[in-house]
Amino acid sequence: MTEYLIGMHECYDHVKFKRDYIASEFTGIELCNFTDMTEIKKIIDLKNQMNFKIGIHFPLYKPNYKFRDPLLMSLDKKEQEMAKKALVKELDFAKTIDAEYLLIHFPKPMVIDKRLKWELCRFSSEMETVDEEDYPYEVFRDNARRLFDDLSNLSTEYGIQIVLEIEMLNKYLYEGTLMEELLTDYPKIKICLDSARLHVLSQIDAEFDYMKFVKNMAKYTYLIHLSNIRVRDKIENGHYPVLKKLSNEPGWCDIDEFLLTVSEENTDLKILYEHRSDLITDQELEECYGWVKSYFESV
Repeated sequence: MTEYLIGMHECYDHVKFKRDYIASEFTGIELCNFTDMTEIKKIIDLKNQMNFKIGIHFPLYKPNYKFRDPLLMSLDKKEQEMAKKALVKELDFAKTIDAEYLLIHFPKPMVIDKRLKWELCRFSSEMETVDEEDYPYEVFRDNARRLFDDLSNLSTEYGIQIVLEIEMLNKYLYEGTLMEELLTDYPKIKICLDSARLHVLSQIDAEFDYMKFVKNMAKYTYLIHLSNIRVRDKIENGHYPVLKKLSNEPGWCDIDEFLLTVSEENTDLKILYEHRSDLITDQELEECYGWVKSYFESV
């Protein structure tokens, strides 16, 4: 069964909740990057009143860790250990609020081919990336397997689904079979496909086949982060709602093909509308919801 969620970033936005969340059709909220614990408590209180589900996008509480994402694939062992401690701390809190899942970006740091035009992207820290030539495939493979083993054990221990949101990946993960091998060997670990993030990568790296990757990964997918974005000589309109009329417009992601590819392989997943609904009208928001739903169930 397909479930639908909205996101809350940094604080509880009552206006967004009232407009975006349809109690009869939506099942939960994903929380991320809060800076005030009282804001988190507001949503937990609301959850108890309305009985919806909670997902966490690391970090739930921003001050808990020095970087935006846990650098669990760092070549620095001490950094690896600090990242794991931050992850465990997040899982501890997730359990106390009965969170359904915890999402982290993978891989972090991102291994990138420095010959490509990464200036289109804005990285929050130089620690967030490492050059491909400095991170040999064999080392990456072994670190990834170690990570999947750790995460699988933690997921079992805490009873919380751990989800890996695919980051800006390189050929180590989109060529060959490594990614599928890891997900097959560690079935407790699932992934998140971000429609906009993968579109940006496809515009940077001509070797990356967006829809082939989505088709291969769809059966392992637990969550979709759904929004559109326009990429031309620069990135524009980030977190724009998915609208049918944009599917064939220059620079925009072909969301029609994305949703069709995913739905042909998997309908037992969650779809998080990771968009700025304030950019469109009420009628367009209703059209957005109905269009997406049409791919996964009878309307």
